Amino acid sequence: MMKTTLKILSPVIAIIIALILFILWASSATLENDQLSEVINYSPDSAVMATGQDTFTVMAYNIGYLSGMTNNQPIPREEELFDVNLKASREILDRIKPDFVGLQEIDFQSDRSFYVNQLDSLARHLKFGYAAKAVNWDERYVPFPYWPPSVHFGRVMSGQAILSRYPIEFHERIVLERPDQSFYYDAFYLDRLAQVVEVDVGRPLIIINVHLESWDVGTRERQALEVLDICRNYAEQFPILLIGDFNAILPYAKKQRYTTDEYDIDFSQEQTTASILEELNFKEAFPEYPNEISEKVTYSYPADDPIIKIDHVFYTSDKIAPVEWYVARSDVEPSDHLPVVMTFRFVD
Repeated sequence: MMKTTLKILSPVIAIIIALILFILWASSATLENDQLSEVINYSPDSAVMATGQDTFTVMAYNIGYLSGMTNNQPIPREEELFDVNLKASREILDRIKPDFVGLQEIDFQSDRSFYVNQLDSLARHLKFGYAAKAVNWDERYVPFPYWPPSVHFGRVMSGQAILSRYPIEFHERIVLERPDQSFYYDAFYLDRLAQVVEVDVGRPLIIINVHLESWDVGTRERQALEVLDICRNYAEQFPILLIGDFNAILPYAKKQRYTTDEYDIDFSQEQTTASILEELNFKEAFPEYPNEISEKVTYSYPADDPIIKIDHVFYTSDKIAPVEWYVARSDVEPSDHLPVVMTFRFVD
């Protein structure tokens, strides 16, 4: 009886051990901690010199690994898709000519995007002198989407970045709270980051680039409070731009529900952006619109038919004033998000 039981259990035990070894190998990092954050000087000689410019333009853009509307979907992709979307993203940035760009979901070296360093490609082509790079996903193999295996992400190295035409004096990568989730899911889950830079535009400016939790509302709300704590370190002395993909709408948005065939999300009780607007003289670049119809011009997600705004530019209104704001659209959308843009001036 014992021998029979062992014969039955042996293959099961072997499969379990193999699965554990795979998880440990696949979820192990390839970078050391000091390699997760980096300031890159691409071509400082071509960068803008701080010579008393009156206005500046900032963009917040989740580029979705340049996978367009296929982002995170379980479908195969050809390299041509990423080539087309890389070209389209360059054209968007070249048309707008922002001084600063906060990027989320950007691949540095990933199998899913054919190992193109998207940060280098954008920075060099558009002649940005400086970039701050923050890695939030470094896995040897990511088995997502779960099925079929042919669409797994595979090797992933990605994160957030800030492009700047002005010198970056300081950069810090700060990991935010993680959601409470299963061991297996957590082993392959990305870090949610607040990326802080100080840039020199003739006076110091703090830019904080974030990508908050997607699914767990409580975690997202607590991450917003963490970000506010970071902002408090700078708010008295420096003007601040707090930008990125917050995965949450504004408390005064006329449309408070995101409903599709796959999702039904009610934002009406969420405090993520409300907590930000209640502190440190923060305002959102886009004003409150009188009705849902007029508010549509602010929607940034999903790019092919936007119905909510989850990408934001917040600013400390005692030190910064908005001049212009808009959502940028193009004939080819390289991401499932649209970029949000704000031109601003300093309040003297």
